[in-house]
Amino acid sequence: MSIIRKRSAQHKLFIPANTRENQYLLAKFELTDELVKAYAGSENPENYKACYEKMAQDFFEICAEMELESCQFVANDKFIRVRYSPERLTSQTEQQILFLYSPCYHFNSSSYYDENKRAKKIKLLFLANGRDIRANSAHFHKKVEDAIAKFSAKAKLTEGAVRICDHQHLTFDLFAKEKGHDGTQAHKLRSIRNRFKVDEVEVPEIIDAQNYAVVTMPVTRRIREMADIDTTAEDLYNPLYTMISEAFINSAKEHNLNNGYMLANDLVPVVRSQDDESLSKDGELYRIGYNPKQEICGYTCKWSAKKLVDSIQFVFVAAESDMTSYGYGKHFNQILATIRAMAAKLDYVYDTETMSVRLHQHIGFNK
Repeated sequence: MSIIRKRSAQHKLFIPANTRENQYLLAKFELTDELVKAYAGSENPENYKACYEKMAQDFFEICAEMELESCQFVANDKFIRVRYSPERLTSQTEQQILFLYSPCYHFNSSSYYDENKRAKKIKLLFLANGRDIRANSAHFHKKVEDAIAKFSAKAKLTEGAVRICDHQHLTFDLFAKEKGHDGTQAHKLRSIRNRFKVDEVEVPEIIDAQNYAVVTMPVTRRIREMADIDTTAEDLYNPLYTMISEAFINSAKEHNLNNGYMLANDLVPVVRSQDDESLSKDGELYRIGYNPKQEICGYTCKWSAKKLVDSIQFVFVAAESDMTSYGYGKHFNQILATIRAMAAKLDYVYDTETMSVRLHQHIGFNK
């Protein structure tokens, strides 16, 4: 193999052929007094039910016109999550609303709001459908942007009032091959901007871009039994989490991966780009703020020694310096090599135990 081909291969990420693809766009804007009056009527401005119904009607009419089949109108100020699932399900907690669906088989448009409460923001969710989600991501993005522009014009929203976020996921079991799933697909993981350019779809010059991985490892009985747990100790599970954190950090160092988060707290990690790095618990969520323009160094491990969790999540964020001329493939290869090394240290049973990897690529901008 030539030197050029060897270098190119280093920057390609080979993942299982049965990898699941997701894409969704979220548009959000403030529910102002002017909007409430326009949709509810000035005679009864606190008639939020009428406001939401009329606004949702406009939204769904535009979606039908644009042939967008899976669109959700959300006015309850809950954090929205979207995940792949072979069964369609929408689940809500006090703080979150979770949409589970298969892009190939599930088509649905619904509204979610409390008619007695005024939401701070309106959120319009667009779910991609079809089989070649990633290949068609630019086309879907453009179609959704056009729909948002039509809605903004009809609602008379001011320029820059709408925040648009494009979320794209690749989800797979790191040990799919060991379970008999043959075949791979190759990705260079170019930035969304560069991928869209190929399809002549432009995004604004100023955007927030995030590239990161979330790995979920179930805490099986076999792994629990590897730790020397004293059932009479106050910090009962400290040896378990210490053992796993040491395997995690040592594996990261072996593969020159200079940052990572281990979360054993049953919270949902939410990664956001911002000027300064920050970590904070927010109810059911664990917020990770980082500046992609700065190189992130160090490992953070969070757990409650008195609580046994069902699974542990490892989060790896990419800085702009991690992107080569090819893309983020080399960086994500380091992440997968780190997780494989950690699994080996934990004597993983590859053909029965899963290690779920979700690769995230997001962009956000105001329009």
